[in-house]
Amino acid sequence: MRTGVLLVMWALVLWGVFEAGGGVVRHGLSPSVECSWINVGPDGEEHPSPMGPGDRCYRRDGGHRTYEEQRAAQRAERDDIVAGSWVLGAGVLGLGALSLHRRLGSDVGATGPRE
Repeated sequence: MRTGVLLVMWALVLWGVFEAGGGVVRHGLSPSVECSWINVGPDGEEHPSPMGPGDRCYRRDGGHRTYEEQRAAQRAERDDIVAGSWVLGAGVLGLGALSLHRRLGSDVGATGPRE
């Protein structure tokens, strides 16, 4: 049973790292609205990031987002960072608790109960 719990805790840690890391990579912490590929302004010309109102972000998958849609997507990534951090923290706390339980359990078993 301990092995199953250990695997679940490691799964939580990995999922949390993946979720939070993905949000960071996808500009979830950026204070400005970022376009990670081609940013086209209202004048039809390419502009560097950050985006401004009226800009369009063309993505690698062929789709595009307006400034407002990209801002909403980045806010969703910020939520992923928060959720991933909570899951990561739960996994780390679980691993710490299992380690502490093993250490305390082995101390009692080796020397007998303390009086």
